[in-house]
Amino acid sequence: MKKHAAKWVVPFLKYGVGFALLAYVISRYWEPKTTVKVDPTTGAETVLVTPGIGELIQGTIAFEWLAGAALLMVGAAALQIYRWYLLVRALDLPFSVRNAYRLSLVGIFYNTFIPGSVGGDLVKAYFIAHAHPERKSRAVASVIADRALGLFGLILFVAVLGSVAWATGDPRISQNPDLQKIVKLMAAIASGSVLGFLLLGLLPPSRVDRFAGRLKWVPKLGTALAEMWYAVWEYRKRLKVVAVGVLLSAVSHFGLVFAFHCASRVFPPADPAAELASASEHMVIAPIGFIAQAIPITPGGVGVAEGVFAWLYKLSDRPETRGIIARLSLRLVEWLIALTGYLVFLRMRAEVREIQHDIEVEGESGGAEAANPKS
Repeated sequence: MKKHAAKWVVPFLKYGVGFALLAYVISRYWEPKTTVKVDPTTGAETVLVTPGIGELIQGTIAFEWLAGAALLMVGAAALQIYRWYLLVRALDLPFSVRNAYRLSLVGIFYNTFIPGSVGGDLVKAYFIAHAHPERKSRAVASVIADRALGLFGLILFVAVLGSVAWATGDPRISQNPDLQKIVKLMAAIASGSVLGFLLLGLLPPSRVDRFAGRLKWVPKLGTALAEMWYAVWEYRKRLKVVAVGVLLSAVSHFGLVFAFHCASRVFPPADPAAELASASEHMVIAPIGFIAQAIPITPGGVGVAEGVFAWLYKLSDRPETRGIIARLSLRLVEWLIALTGYLVFLRMRAEVREIQHDIEVEGESGGAEAANPKS
């Protein structure tokens, strides 16, 4: 009984923390804020009035920008789902495009609205492995690889496009040391990741097997970790699939960034030049915000993402409230997509509940050791 209760208490606590953070961020920036900015060269003072969230949401709503954000988000999600399908097939797991889209939508619904120990990613992995239990670790590895590839795509996006904007003299980047530091850091991480992945191909098979053997000694998780290591090795041998995955990530991230760009314009400001971030700024700050919200502190990054985007807008010398309201507008779109996942869930409810039961039973029995090392 205690274990069963704990499975629900922790997720509900995460939701509580998330919405408490969101309430705090909104309340802090609800009222307009007046600041005095001093020019370091001339000493001239400029009074700046930052609109509060309460004022923004009472203004005009540009539904065409909201529709644009929705279309771009749907397109980006479709590309990401197909990327996962390719990664699954690269491991020789039986799978169909139809199931990839069905499961991914259900996974989005779970991750967005359902508090519990069974996340959308686990549902996706266990569905694939349902007919082939001996390949369960490979199915889980495909989901992890998809997440890792998406994260790498965001880092690469900032590194490449931020560097291009900086090199071409975009004033919002070239005159902002904070954004330049972000671009440099992302470029270093992207370069190191590519180098490490390529060097992996130099390892002889005997070394790969030896390292997998060492991983098996890890208590409870050893066999699963060894299988995931083999999955990484398989992906290294299929550079074409990885390259296509990176390309799909790049295109989908264009969609995500410009969806955020559209969302930032849903509530038109009185002074667009001063309040609205440019496309080049969003190419740097939006992916960083998406990376930060991926950290599993709260479901979907609720509260965390809004706070991070407020900070990123401040780095870019823009009103923090514009970053918060842009993220809230995009979150509305994400919730609508997740509700679409609920409709799919209703059509395959019996299958999903059977898989959910298997996950819970295996979790109670410590079933991570059940998977075989190779298939």
